[in-house]
Amino acid sequence: MRLKSDYKVRRIAGESVIVRMGEQNVRMTSIISLNPTSEWLWQQLSNQEFDAEKVADLLTSEYEVEREVALGDAAKWIEMLRKANLVEE
Repeated sequence: MRLKSDYKVRRIAGESVIVRMGEQNVRMTSIISLNPTSEWLWQQLSNQEFDAEKVADLLTSEYEVEREVALGDAAKWIEMLRKANLVEE
């Protein structure tokens, strides 16, 4: 899977949020806010294929987290992306 290229992270009112680029006069009914780890993952994975293993690799290389915990966190993060329709599979 890969992150949809028409969505970008932008700082708005001190928060990192995902916005769809190129859309004008769109009624916003929800905002997707990212915590620092999610924002970092988004930046690391932009424009490339990834899966839960790749996300877990990134998490274990950057943070002191055990592999099994990283895999669980990766699966939750990917599920959030799927629910928000932010990935192409």
